[in-house]
Amino acid sequence: MKAMVMTEGKLALSEIEEPVPGKGLVLTRPLACGVCGSDLHAKDHSGHLCDLLHRAGFRGFMNPEKPVVMGHEFCCEVLEASGGFARGQRLVALPFITGPDGVELVGYSNRYNGAFAERMVVQADAAMAVPDHVPTHIAALTEPLSVAVHAVAESGADKDCAIAVYGCGPVGLFVITRLKALGLGPVLAVEPNAARRAMAERMGADMVIAPDEAAAGQWFDRQGLPIGLSDTMARAAEAKERTRAVLFDCVGKPGMTMAIARSAPVGATIVTVGTCMETDPIEPAFLLQKSLGVRFVFAYSPADFADAFAMVCDRPDALAPMVTGEVGLADVDRAFAALSGGGEDVKLLVTPT
Repeated sequence: MKAMVMTEGKLALSEIEEPVPGKGLVLTRPLACGVCGSDLHAKDHSGHLCDLLHRAGFRGFMNPEKPVVMGHEFCCEVLEASGGFARGQRLVALPFITGPDGVELVGYSNRYNGAFAERMVVQADAAMAVPDHVPTHIAALTEPLSVAVHAVAESGADKDCAIAVYGCGPVGLFVITRLKALGLGPVLAVEPNAARRAMAERMGADMVIAPDEAAAGQWFDRQGLPIGLSDTMARAAEAKERTRAVLFDCVGKPGMTMAIARSAPVGATIVTVGTCMETDPIEPAFLLQKSLGVRFVFAYSPADFADAFAMVCDRPDALAPMVTGEVGLADVDRAFAALSGGGEDVKLLVTPT
């Protein structure tokens, strides 16, 4: 079968062996699969990324010197009835398979290929049937939405919070969508790209600005949450529109933690979702003086995935604007280049067949 294979950071359309479904696995045909920011990291920083995961104790992550087929944000079609699923049924699934060496991450495994291929296997007990009213390309958004569901849950944000989202790529936009679905906010979106600012507004952000520390500080001040110590101590509690702030870093670049800290109200929580692949110095004493908390969040739980899928099924139209383009299997490298270039595209999907 054909697959887009990555070896040592290079992509090539190749013929590989068909996957064989073992016990508890379902043979499927990928219908649509999103290109994730993690895929871009894996291609351009494969050695570094793998070293990080291995040092963090994830034994099931890929060896970058061996071939791997990426693609973990997928909707697929059952080819052989198995695991309680009928032939022709559409599925989404957590991209995790329990193999002989423990849990492996589909799309970042040398054993189990991802959805940038004509066939793949998924674990039956991690899969969910897609209802007829949910379009395939929207169902494929379940996995990246799960990251946002998890980040919002871990942030502790509630109805007493004023919230800012820095970076309106797919992760930031999904975070905004999740926050508004839960009735949380007001939400400030901060993004340099005009097209993505427009998308943030479309997805429900209450105010959208280009990066500007002074403007962000003024917005929080209007919520009764000053960014400076003296102003905070002088502000009466009854004057506050909200009791605290939560700021999501969905950028993942050096300098972001400190930039957000400068714009953060005293006592705020910074939730880091974007992956910075470089060493990034911070000034602990500054964060301490402002009593800022920093929370790093990774991936999601099966419960988060189920919540994301329920959200997709409840209002698939709400997520439709996120999909800004599709490419065939042969053009995966073009999609990677477009997203790495920081253009107007938000979520590009690969349709392998």
